[in-house]
Amino acid sequence: MLVLKDLSAEVPDTNAYHWRLEEYSEDDSTSALLYGYHSYKNKENHRAMEEHTRKIMFNNWMPCEFAQYSDSGFDALHYDEMFSEVYTICPHSAKWLNDIRGDEKYKTIFYPFHEDLVPEPQKKIYDVIYHGGIHGNEHVECLETISQFKYQYITMTRHINELTMRCLGYATTGNLPFKDKIGVIAKSKISVCYNMVHNQPLHTESIKKYPNWGGNVAFSEVDAWDIMPQFKTRMHEAAMSRTLNLVQRDPWNMAEYYYQPETEFIYFDDKNDLKDKIHEISTNWHQYEAIVERAFKRSLDYTVRKFIAFIESGHEWKGVSNEL
Repeated sequence: MLVLKDLSAEVPDTNAYHWRLEEYSEDDSTSALLYGYHSYKNKENHRAMEEHTRKIMFNNWMPCEFAQYSDSGFDALHYDEMFSEVYTICPHSAKWLNDIRGDEKYKTIFYPFHEDLVPEPQKKIYDVIYHGGIHGNEHVECLETISQFKYQYITMTRHINELTMRCLGYATTGNLPFKDKIGVIAKSKISVCYNMVHNQPLHTESIKKYPNWGGNVAFSEVDAWDIMPQFKTRMHEAAMSRTLNLVQRDPWNMAEYYYQPETEFIYFDDKNDLKDKIHEISTNWHQYEAIVERAFKRSLDYTVRKFIAFIESGHEWKGVSNEL
C-alpha cells in the first residue's frame, strides 16, 4: 500500500507528526492511503494515487469538519469525493454518512500511535497530570482540582485559544517536545481525560446547514452542552505510559470504544468526584496497578503497525465492546 501525507495544516510536533505511517509505504499499484487535514485538496498526492483501485483517506478529525464556518465555502459532504474509502475515528459520523449515501464508503478505525513512543516504566513522582488545551468550564475545574495535588499541567503557549491563554498560570511546563511530554506522563500516577470537543454558536450554525444533521448521534448535544464526541489520543498516551486514565463520563463515552471501564480506566462525574478519586488513587496507588497494567496491554492493540494492517485488510474496526 502506497502511503502519502500532507501535514501542512497540522501544528508541528503534534500527534500526526509522530504516526510516520509512510514507514510502511510499499506501492503495490492497488491501494493508496493519504493522511493529513489538507488531504482533500493536495493535487500532487491525488495524482500519485490516481491509478490505484483503493483510494483511501484517514480522517482523524471527524466530526469537526462539519463545524467549519458556513461562510468559508467548505462542504464536508463532498470534500472527500475522490476517495473510494474513508477511515474515521468517529463511528457515529461514519454511520450517518453511510446512511445518507446508501453505501459503506466510511469505515471506523482506531486512533493509532507509533510503537517507538512507548516509554520505559518510570517511578511515579506526580499524583496527576492534565495536558492539552482549555476549551470549557470542565477543563478549568480540572486545573483548579489537580492543582491541590502534586500535579503537572502541560500546554503550548502558541496556537492556543483565549481560555487556554488565561489559564497559563496553572502550567507547570510549556511547549514541551512531544516525546518529553510522554516522559512526564509516565512519571504521573493519573491522567485526566475528556473525550469531547467544544463547539461555538458559529460551529452549530454550520452543522445545522447539513441535511439530516440531527441523524448524527455525534451532534446530539450541540444545542445543549455545546459539545461533540472525539476520542483523545491522551488516553493512549497514558495507557502506554502505565498511567491510570481518569475519564469524564459524557453522553457518548467514546473511552469504552477503546478500553473497558473499571478494569482498564475509571470514570469521574464532576469536580468533587474528580478530587475524591485523585486522592483515593494517589494515596492507594498499588491497589490500582492491575488496572494500569491491563490498560497498557490493551494499548498495544492500537499501534501504527496494527493500524496499517487493519486498513490493508479492508475491514471496519468495531471497537472493544462491539456495542457502538
